[in-house]
Formats: sequence, C-alpha cells, structure tokens
Amino acid sequence: MELRNFAARPHPDGNRIDLSWTYADPEDPDRTPPPAVRIRRSPRSHPIGLDDGVEVAVAAPGLATDTGLRGETVYYYTLFTPETGALESSAAPNNRVSATATSPYGFADRLYALLPAIYRRYDAAPPVHDSLEPGNLAHGVLRRFLDLPGAQLDQLYSLCRAALNLHDLDRVDGQLLPLLAQWIGWRTDYGLPIGAQRQEIRFAPQIYQRIGTVAAIEATARRLTGLDARTHEFVHNVARTNEPARLSLWSLARAEVGGKWGTRALVSVNFAYEGRIAHVRDDDGADLFFYHTRRIHGWDIWSKKRRADGNWADSRPVVDRVGADKHPAAARAHGKVWLFWEICSPAEAPGQSRWRIAARIRDAAGEVSEPSGRPFGNQDTERRRPSTVVDGDGGLWLFWQEVSDGRWQTKYNRHDGSKWQLEVPATLPEKEGAELHDDLFVLVRPSGPTQQLWLFGARQEPVQEAQTRWTVCYRIKRGLDPANAGDWEAMRTLPKPRPDVHDREPAPLLGADNSLELFFSSTRPATAGPFDGGWSIFSVRLLDPGTNVWGEPEPLTGGPSSQRAPVGVHIQGATLLMYRSSGPIQDSDADGVQTLGTHSSGTTTFSGQQKALYGTFGDIGTYTYTGKGGGKDADGRISRDAIGLFLAAAAPPLSPEEMARAQSRLAAVLPEFLPINARAIVIQP
Repeated sequence: MELRNFAARPHPDGNRIDLSWTYADPEDPDRTPPPAVRIRRSPRSHPIGLDDGVEVAVAAPGLATDTGLRGETVYYYTLFTPETGALESSAAPNNRVSATATSPYGFADRLYALLPAIYRRYDAAPPVHDSLEPGNLAHGVLRRFLDLPGAQLDQLYSLCRAALNLHDLDRVDGQLLPLLAQWIGWRTDYGLPIGAQRQEIRFAPQIYQRIGTVAAIEATARRLTGLDARTHEFVHNVARTNEPARLSLWSLARAEVGGKWGTRALVSVNFAYEGRIAHVRDDDGADLFFYHTRRIHGWDIWSKKRRADGNWADSRPVVDRVGADKHPAAARAHGKVWLFWEICSPAEAPGQSRWRIAARIRDAAGEVSEPSGRPFGNQDTERRRPSTVVDGDGGLWLFWQEVSDGRWQTKYNRHDGSKWQLEVPATLPEKEGAELHDDLFVLVRPSGPTQQLWLFGARQEPVQEAQTRWTVCYRIKRGLDPANAGDWEAMRTLPKPRPDVHDREPAPLLGADNSLELFFSSTRPATAGPFDGGWSIFSVRLLDPGTNVWGEPEPLTGGPSSQRAPVGVHIQGATLLMYRSSGPIQDSDADGVQTLGTHSSGTTTFSGQQKALYGTFGDIGTYTYTGKGGGKDADGRISRDAIGLFLAAAAPPLSPEEMARAQSRLAAVLPEFLPINARAIVIQP
C-alpha cells in the first residue's frame, strides 16, 4: 500500500489543522475500500511508534481534522499504515508532516468595526440557509465577506507571533533546525528524528567546549553510529625502553581467616617502581600506611590513613624535599611512632652521594623529632633497606643492610626505650654467598614468653650458567638478646615449584593463634595454563613450625599486570592486604565517560596473558612503533597519534552494509572533534 500527498494545513478559523492524503496500490489500482490508517500527533517531534504521541484519527484516506490545538505551536504528525500479515503498524519516512496551528484574533470584526456606521446599518442579514454556520446566522453579507480577508490576516498575525519562537529550540519548526545548527557550525544529521536534532543542537556548545577530549569523541561516535564506543589511546602501547611499570597502591580484604578474598580496590594513584608499604596503628585507632612515591623533584615519603569507619583519608606527604627518600619502615613503641627510611641527597661533589638511613619520631602530642641516639655506631658507610618490629618486652628492633668488608651485610640493633643497646651494631652471621640480598621483613613470633625473631628476605640463587632467580629465605633467632649472635638458626628457603621462577618480597602475618601466613610476590603461574612469567601475589601457611613445613601456595591475584610488594594487616577481625600493581585504572569523569588508564603498564617482558589481549580494548602490552599504515592490521595503531574507537556490538547486529555506512559517516565528521595532532582508528566489534 502506498500513501501519497500527505499534507497538513492550518485552518483559517484557528486552533485547527486539516490533514489530507490519497491512496494508491500499484498492484491493484481499483482496490476498494482503502484500508484505514492511524494518525498520531506530537508537539516536538514526529511520533515514531503507535505508543508515541496522541492519536488524532483512524480513518480511510481522505480528510481528518485535528481540533482544540494551541495557537502559534508546531504540531508533528505521522501516518501509520497497516502492514500485510503484521499485527503492528509501521510508519514510512515520507508519511510525516508538520504544520503550525494559528489562533483566531478577530480581524474580520476589527475591519467591520472600522467601516462607516451606515454600512453596518444596512448590512442586512441573509435569509437562513442550511449552508451557513451557526456563528454566521446573524451576520450580514458584508460582514461575511470580511471573513475572507480577516481570516488571512488572523493567520498572518499568528505566524508573525510564532516567529518570536524562532530562537526557542523547543518550539521552533523542525524544518528550521538546520538553520540554527548552521549558525553554530553544527552538522545536521537529517536521518535523526526532529527531537534528536533538537537535543544535538542543545548540547552542541558543551561538546564544542570538550573538543579533543574523550567525552567529545565518544559522544560523536554514538551520535553518528548509534553504537556505544570506548576510547583507547595507543600512545601508552608504544614501547619505551625507559618506562618501567608504574605500581600504584591497591588492596584486597577478607572477612575471616581462611575465607574468600573480595574484589580488589584502588587505594591511591601515587606510584613507584618498587618498594613495599609500611604499616602502624595510629593513636586514634586508625591504620596508617607509609610508602614512597615519585614526585617532580624526586622520591618522597607519603602516608595514607584508613580510618576506623573503613574510609580512606587523603594521601599526605611526610617527607617532602629534593632528593630520594624511599623504603619506609614504621613501628609503634614506647607510646611513639617510629619511622625509618633510606635517603640519598644530591651530592655537593661528584662521587660523594651515598645512601644512608634517616629516622623520625612522633609522640602522642604530634611533635616530630629525630631520635637522640643512632643505632649504627660510628661507621660512615652506605646503608639501605630498613625493617623494624617491636617485641613483647617493648624493645624496638631495627634491621638494615650495610656495606661492610666490601660487600652488603645485614646489621641490626635494639632500642630498649632509653637507648640503643649495642654500641656497635650486630651483624647477621652468614657465609659469603648465602646472605640476604633484599626485601628484609622482621617478625616477632610467637607472642608467648619464648619469643623469637623471624627475619625474612630474598636472595638471588644461580639456576644455570650466568642466570639467577630470586628466592624467599628466612632465618630464626631463638632469643631476644641482641648481643647473642649465636642463637641464629641456619637459613631456610621457601619451596619452589620449579627453579626458573622468581619469589620475592615476603611479608609474614602472625595470627591470633600464633599461626603464620606468608604473603609474597612470584612469577609462578597464578592460573592454569602455560607459564608466562608475570608477577602475582601468593599466600602460604606454615603448617609445622618445628619442621618448617609449608602448605600449598594460593594465588591471590592474577592477570597480565604486575602485582608486587604485599603487606598483610589485621583490621577489626578482618585481613587487609595492601600491595602495588601496574593494573589499568578505571575512572569516570564528570560526563560519565568510563576510561581505562593503561599508562601504568610500562614496557616490561611480554607475557602470554598480554598476548591474549592483543588488539582488544584492554590491551596493556607495548609494541614497536608502527606509524600510520603499519602494523599487523595495517592501521598503524601502535603510534603516539593514534586513538582507537572500539564500537560495541549492536542488538540485533548491523549488517556489513549498515556498518560500512556508519563508519563512513563517522570518518567524515570525527576529525572535527579530535585534537589536531591525533587520528582515529575505528575498530569494529
């Protein structure tokens, strides 16, 4: 069925629009009677369905009248025709029309009143006739004649008043919207409904303000294709030899020992390339975490407080100065918070810069000072990697690494509340080639009267010619006398599933029943599948302290990103695991645009899990620069100027022809919303 000549005209009497159309059936021109159609009306845009707008009439082709309308208002009509064999009706694009309803202003009466009185006196009323409308029965011939020019003047005046709405985006005739769009340089998409065109013009100024941003790019893609889109900046996928993984602060929590871990959460975007977090319980019962992070002028020590209600406070600088301040260690002893860290200040002369350990004490009043005594003796040498713990007698133990006899050795001392007990710090008894190299972490166990010191760390062990792998090691001191170095047991190592994996950064956690759980980072496989060498967090429990038998390690994190430097803390009966990760950071801006920051991944060893993400929106791998037209898909996406638009799949899916048309429209308009130095690559679902 084909409808023709669909028209809408304002009636001269006002507040009324007359609709007319004709019917033709190319296959059966003589078909009778013609089928009925539905006419629906809306004040801002053409109705697009049978439940949209107000139904005006259900009639056969001919004439329909829409009355009771508001003057100086544009009304939009859609004529719906029944489809053969369908229960619903559909509207063809050409079965749409609009018209402006006018108002009666009585210009015929005004003209009649301007005539000399003698004309009105002798304007005799005509004989009553059936063709006269009730309102004209008392009017003379002259008065009825003035209805002709009066009605036209009414319409002209009404249209002039309607012109006052030409600047009103909600009331202007939809046919004039392209002119409004042209005034602000906006391209009109004539394929959109009138209502959608109004919305585009309304939000065009806000989009113009955001040109070059992800919000403007994604909004343009949705507008032109009708598909959701996500933006990926490939500048972060270009390999850079001086760009290691940036490790931000994340957390995991479990409600009870042995229970399931929850969803990981981002704690702070402050980043470092290595180094664990230090924890201490603050005066108000909150948990205070210290860490080092990269700033413009160097490395600083910052703190992050987790309040008793479970909410995180803003990060705050603790040590903020030029130079390198790294690897904090903290403990609470004698009613004070002790903070140790390693520092390397800029050298005044070449070759004079070296690492040393600094300390600060904060008392209950909040006053910060340096300790009155030094635990290191008088030896002036390089010292790094402090680690501290408080035993059950209130003694503060400090371990560190120091250059002695031409090599790095582990030193320690104990503060009894008034002074450091050893004038010359003790050296951890060890044989050359069997020492701890890094990642010191000291723990007091058990909590009973026979306390022991458990010192964990990591060392590099050879696995084959010219190759080494990191291994977690630990030693036990059977007593708390710092002067007695003979009660140190031999070094033990954490079992490995295979010699070619790395185990590092051990962090033991003592349970309420004196059980021991060890968190560490490792490159052993975190999931079933081939070994790919990525760093993940594991936990393992000590099953038998007497024989030092460990259980089976359990992976806590996984994926292609690096997870490093775990620290476990007991908080209100739960366990909080803090660690560093280079995982992508999801964020949402004020416009509701979801972004995936992959700039933290850095240029690292390419793993099998990263390979599985190649070409996807979540690709965090880095690759050789390809430039425009290069690369595997010949789209040059691995480039600093490339921005990928990943289109979401439609339901139902678009045909190849529809997708091609959508991409063609997008390619023509998108450069207007991109930065001048960027180019877009549209990636189909």
